[in-house]
Amino acid sequence: MEVVPLSDLAPILAAVLGPMLAFVLGMMRYLHNDNNKTRSLMYELTEKSSRENRELIEKSSRENRELIEQGRAENRDFCRENRELIRENRELIRENRELMEKNHRELAESLGETRERLAHIEGFLRQWPSPPYDGNAEAA
Repeated sequence: MEVVPLSDLAPILAAVLGPMLAFVLGMMRYLHNDNNKTRSLMYELTEKSSRENRELIEKSSRENRELIEQGRAENRDFCRENRELIRENRELIRENRELMEKNHRELAESLGETRERLAHIEGFLRQWPSPPYDGNAEAA
């Protein structure tokens, strides 16, 4: 076996390892650039979606606040109207109570006068009223 000096192998090694090294370096550079592009796209998308989400949240919060204020205003109006209706109803109830009491007094007075007239007529006719029925069959 002959010993081949390293200087004779150098062109063969350079011919095999040179393109391999160039290919590996080229792939590393391509992957590095692709990684940077992917990272920048992800950052842009994250920023964009964060911005859009923030805007949507602010918009919905603003709309919710407006709806809440509108609901509160409507509730205040309804409460005010209900208070007025309650006040009117109380006044009507008071008036009805007064009318009922007045009618009751007039009826009681009229009934008293009718009793007196009936008693006078019965006395004049000399008829005495029969005792009221008490529900007892033996007494009848």
